[in-house]
Amino acid sequence: MNQLSKSNFALAMVGLTLSWVFFPPVLMSGFFATVRIYTFANEAILALCAALFLLAVIIRRPLERFIKHHPAFMLGVILLSLIGYGLLLIQLTTSFNAALSLVAALLLSLGYVALMTCWMLLLGLLSSKQITLLLFGSALAYAALTLGNFLPLEGRMLLCGSAVSLSGVCWLLTWKEAKAFSSAKPFSYDLAVLRHGPFLMLSILAVLLIGARIVTGLYFSLENELSLGEMLIRCICIAAVMAFCIFETRRNVSLEQEYRSAWIPAALLFLLGAMILIGMNGPAELAGLGITHGAINCFEVLGYLIMFQFIKNDRVSPVMVVSLGMIVFKVVPIFLQRIVFPKMTAELGLTSVDFVPMIILMSMAIVVCALAFGHHRATSDELRILAHASGEEKPTQEAAASSPTTHTEDALGTHLATGEGETQDTKPAMSFEEACLRLAEEGSLSTRETEIMLLIARGNSQKYISEVLYLALGTVQWYAKTIYRKLDVHSKQELINRVHDQMAQG
Repeated sequence: MNQLSKSNFALAMVGLTLSWVFFPPVLMSGFFATVRIYTFANEAILALCAALFLLAVIIRRPLERFIKHHPAFMLGVILLSLIGYGLLLIQLTTSFNAALSLVAALLLSLGYVALMTCWMLLLGLLSSKQITLLLFGSALAYAALTLGNFLPLEGRMLLCGSAVSLSGVCWLLTWKEAKAFSSAKPFSYDLAVLRHGPFLMLSILAVLLIGARIVTGLYFSLENELSLGEMLIRCICIAAVMAFCIFETRRNVSLEQEYRSAWIPAALLFLLGAMILIGMNGPAELAGLGITHGAINCFEVLGYLIMFQFIKNDRVSPVMVVSLGMIVFKVVPIFLQRIVFPKMTAELGLTSVDFVPMIILMSMAIVVCALAFGHHRATSDELRILAHASGEEKPTQEAAASSPTTHTEDALGTHLATGEGETQDTKPAMSFEEACLRLAEEGSLSTRETEIMLLIARGNSQKYISEVLYLALGTVQWYAKTIYRKLDVHSKQELINRVHDQMAQG
């Protein structure tokens, strides 16, 4: 099991927490006094981050290889963000220079994207439990860190300027241990693998994030006059949900329960905040905004959790998956929230009353998403139950001896029960699940492939499997072909026979 030691786990938690600080709402206002310059700097950083994340997707294989072999160089790229902040500081004492600001934005964006690709690769090597704890724990710590927005200007600038670099140092110290985990099965870098991802859940979350940030963009002031009360409410909401999620993870619940632990309270918070925004004004309206903001951060963490589970199940390149996720879940929503929507509201003279339909629409989307999560994908343990329920149960010894059966598994059960060549007390050398896991190990099947193979070996149809796993039928067919190729079989019946042979041999 690829797990960091306690000291390196703590370092990773600190580093990930600091990585969240890169897009604070008061960052640029600390360097630029006018709205026009502030907007220019924000637009430049967001556009460059999107372009660099796309570049990371394009060069994903050589980039991951380079990170593994040259971690010190990657830290140097991350530290370029310090120069970017230095260039911004120069403009505090001089007149605005567009070219200088653009260079500063490029260095800041380059350092941030380098940092995130490094963390993506490291997390992709860890166990699912440690990934979950790091995501929930860093979000919880960041909730408290956002109160740094109310520090004096010098304190805010120090926090923003040093966060990326300190996070990079934490990554390098942690990477010394994590790089030993790279002996795990290699990642797939084929873009075609992405079509088998959990796009339904991720798409719904992306719509919710974008829509919610558009709604909150109505209240986002370019002068960044944020209310301390609103920020406190936001922090309390995030902290409460993340603390509950960590508690659930510590109880070793199933992955689907971890999804629900994050999704259900976040959805309830969003609906509560939406109702307050619709029905109240004044300070209460700001309270609703704080609750909605807290729900947004929880949705974002849930999106990353689903992406990393896809990476772990299908051994997909973490840089490829999460870089695309950063664009959809981070860059685009923030761009709409801070740049596009404030401009629209100012030019059209819109008020909060005009956005009641949008808030209602997003609340309806929450309900739809709740229904989608109700049909969550089964875990391996649940699949075993489903497989036994959907396939023919093994007959008892009496039933097996008294009546023949046409099912392959029942025939094997009869063979073992009547003891052809053995005594009746003889037990199968290996259980069905153990035989499947043994074959999966021999064929180097991924977790998802093992799950599908288990159901196929039970005699289930591909259509049924697609419904159980909440996947497209074409996706299940693609996995079935891959499983057959890896196990050197050519049909479902051959796979069933192979499992039964493994059970008999032990």
